[in-house]
Amino acid sequence: MVRQHFTSSHAITNSPSGMNIHLDMPTEILHTILLGVVKYFWGQTVYLIEKAKLLDVFQSHLDSINHDALNAPSLNPEYICHYKGGLIGKHFKSLAQVMPFVIHDLILQTVIDGWMTLGELVVLLWHTKIDHIEVYLAWLTQTIEDFLNVTAICAPSILITKPKFHFLIHLPVYIHRFGPAIIFSTKRYESFNCVFRLSCIYSSWQGPSQDTCRRFAQLDLVKHVITSGYWYEQELQKWVCAGPFILSFLCEHPAQGKLLGIKSNEDPCETNGKYERKFSLSVSDSLCLQQLDKFFVFQLLAGN
Repeated sequence: MVRQHFTSSHAITNSPSGMNIHLDMPTEILHTILLGVVKYFWGQTVYLIEKAKLLDVFQSHLDSINHDALNAPSLNPEYICHYKGGLIGKHFKSLAQVMPFVIHDLILQTVIDGWMTLGELVVLLWHTKIDHIEVYLAWLTQTIEDFLNVTAICAPSILITKPKFHFLIHLPVYIHRFGPAIIFSTKRYESFNCVFRLSCIYSSWQGPSQDTCRRFAQLDLVKHVITSGYWYEQELQKWVCAGPFILSFLCEHPAQGKLLGIKSNEDPCETNGKYERKFSLSVSDSLCLQQLDKFFVFQLLAGN
């Protein structure tokens, strides 16, 4: 009876209509690839290099490699070798592209083959545009199979103990459904947590969420004022707006207006207090609400 009650109720644990949790939750490439399989291979490679007492030679190779094609100012070999157990995603992304050239005469050939297929896999997954999806998926699937075969030769037990190797098999399905893997890499948006953290880190209040709400409300007030918004002035008993000096701020600083999605109607040098928001869209017309189940949306808006 309890199971029947929870199944029939519209609880958050019950999947809404039109949603498949197995197909609509794609694999996160940051933790699966960079902080997953790349990190595993890095740890095994460093262990073999240190065992052979070739870490200094490895650092020299890493320091002498040409990194002009990498999207990083410097590999910083001294830092990578000194803090080899505490690297983050950007380090592993660079290492995956240069490791085959650095360890070519320091390690076993099977490990080198693993790094070569791993580098190819990283390059394929960080595509931002896919022109021929079927060709791309066939190439990606073959690369994943080659990488798993090499991993089975190097360390067969890791395929059983580490589930992230299994997640690789599902990546072509998610890419075919959602597009390039970098699009649904949601972990990259964690950098925006700094905005929320700075809004409450210097506060002495016990409710940081309230401080964040107050801070964002203040930012919205500033945006309302500089875009010629009106507010009711109690002393004057009428609706007023900001003066020409304040309204000319967006014309003198167009970069700030671009960040807010605001553009001037006419001549930017003649401020008449009229601005319009670009790409404005009501919530009811958004693609998100169109694709969700109507009943689930109404329940969500009602707070149930």
